[in-house]
Amino acid sequence: MISVVIPAYNEEANIFACLDALTKQTTKREFEVIVVNNNSTDKTATIAKSFQKSLHLRIIDENIKGRGSARFTGFSNAKGNIILSTDADSIVTSEWIESTISFLEHNNCVAVTGLCSITDLHKIRAFLLRIMLPTSFYIYRLLFGHFWLSGFNFGIYKTIYEKAGGFKKELNTLEDIDLSIRVAKIGNIAYAKKNKVSFSGRRFQNGVLNGYYQYFSAMVLYVLFKKKDVHMSDVR
Repeated sequence: MISVVIPAYNEEANIFACLDALTKQTTKREFEVIVVNNNSTDKTATIAKSFQKSLHLRIIDENIKGRGSARFTGFSNAKGNIILSTDADSIVTSEWIESTISFLEHNNCVAVTGLCSITDLHKIRAFLLRIMLPTSFYIYRLLFGHFWLSGFNFGIYKTIYEKAGGFKKELNTLEDIDLSIRVAKIGNIAYAKKNKVSFSGRRFQNGVLNGYYQYFSAMVLYVLFKKKDVHMSDVR
């Protein structure tokens, strides 16, 4: 059994495309999909329920708003031996589950992470991000000795996730990087650079540098200065 966990807060504009992509997976492996309805006030849950016949789908409510609490609840309820993570504003390829699991099984690693392609921005901004995102991955690894687990695109053995202590419920941002630091102490986090998902560029609508500054400043405060109450603005 494979579990796919998707946190969702007010994602009525994106959740249909996200779940529809999961109905088109080429894998023959059994998998479940867990949508964590993170206190949404729109039609997110209603739209998700329309996929209950086409997916092995569970919708779980988590009323404490925040990515840390939503991911924690989803992973805690996962039945799979391997857990995959993506976001409600992401669209996976038809090979995503199979390629992620295969990479995890055939490489010396405890988790595997991937990147994204952003298609809903002006072509110049999209081009800049295609260069900056993978560069950031390698800079981070150079500085900290491991790749980070991208919340929108990673897979991990459930036993490793639990051994690492899981997501911290109190974190509303950088919950994936926080988990990465602890997972890297257990084993290797591999980077599958060809395993990408399509991802919303909404945080970069006001400029690539502005969006990057938000991520970079939050990372510096949390990782280097150990600030525990780091927050980023909500783009919805």
